[in-house]
Amino acid sequence: MTSATQRTRRARTRPARRTLWSDPRAILALSALLIAAALILMYLTRDTPASSSGHPAIETAYDFRLPGLDGEVALADYRGRYVLVNFWATWCPPCRDEMPDLQAYYDSYKDFGFTLLAVNEQEDAAAVRQFVAGFGFTFPVALDLTGAVMKQYGTQSLPTSYLIGPDGQLVKSWVPGRLSRATLERDVTPLLKSS
Repeated sequence: MTSATQRTRRARTRPARRTLWSDPRAILALSALLIAAALILMYLTRDTPASSSGHPAIETAYDFRLPGLDGEVALADYRGRYVLVNFWATWCPPCRDEMPDLQAYYDSYKDFGFTLLAVNEQEDAAAVRQFVAGFGFTFPVALDLTGAVMKQYGTQSLPTSYLIGPDGQLVKSWVPGRLSRATLERDVTPLLKSS
């Protein structure tokens, strides 16, 4: 057998080579890689301004007017004071845990230019009233019945709190974040004492 004949036979017995682009596995792998790269790019370039606590949040405090447990509540009514706007719900364990500390801080500093405005998220007024009365909370409570204010503030997690300055501007935020008395003493008390 001549070498030319041997080469011809080997060529016939070898399976035909597929090109990379005609292999379905390669096409699927490349597609998955492109989709992952697009998702990562979308995540990295999303528009989320950072708050003073380093979490995505608002840059400016939005005014709102809501029904409350004791009449209508408006953020603008507290201009000239530091206002802690706290988004919460009765079913939220971290919200329930922070409430006694929030009440104690409110009691200590309400006469020093501080107000706690607890904005309940989409719960029935009767259930909220029963919860607040059951624990003896005395701070103002607003009812965000549709969730519009929480959405306006750009948060989806509870509890979330924003400290609004006397000029109506955002000072600090905890997104999300369970507040403690120690955190408030550290972050808010120096502001109250310097004003």
